[in-house]
Amino acid sequence: MPDSNIHPLDIKNLEKGSSISKEQILEFWKYHFPDKEWNEFSLMEIKDKIQKLRAELNAPIVIKQVKIGGDFSFKILLDEEAPDYLAGQATAGIRKQRKNARRLLTDIDVNNLDEAQKRSLETKQVHHAFIASAADGARKHSLQMQRKGQSLPKSLINKSKLIPPDY
Repeated sequence: MPDSNIHPLDIKNLEKGSSISKEQILEFWKYHFPDKEWNEFSLMEIKDKIQKLRAELNAPIVIKQVKIGGDFSFKILLDEEAPDYLAGQATAGIRKQRKNARRLLTDIDVNNLDEAQKRSLETKQVHHAFIASAADGARKHSLQMQRKGQSLPKSLINKSKLIPPDY
């Protein structure tokens, strides 16, 4: 594995609020993924790799991909910017789960499936309908509590397993 302390990015000294240029991103790709072809997921892989390297240094950062036309770069978000961005990303993930769970129910012609495939589909439908229902119920309950002026229980953070056990 290449040494992350050497070219093309000084991982240790990336600062919140700064940007990573297209050229730096491409050099990082060539350096850390020399045997892989560039594809539509390459930017995501690079972003994940940089964030992982920083987390290993116990200096996490939140990176936002910026695309303008065919140009791209990364912005390292300030701590003030990161909560809105990450909350938006989490909400987008919930919406994506709901949309694809709905598609499991509407977009597959069961007449083209054998019995085992039908059982598998039904299992997936029930599983994802349960997840969507839980998310919808939690969202509704959260909004009701906030409208009543109640605060959400902070104990949910630990119960949710969002924080790794080594923290």
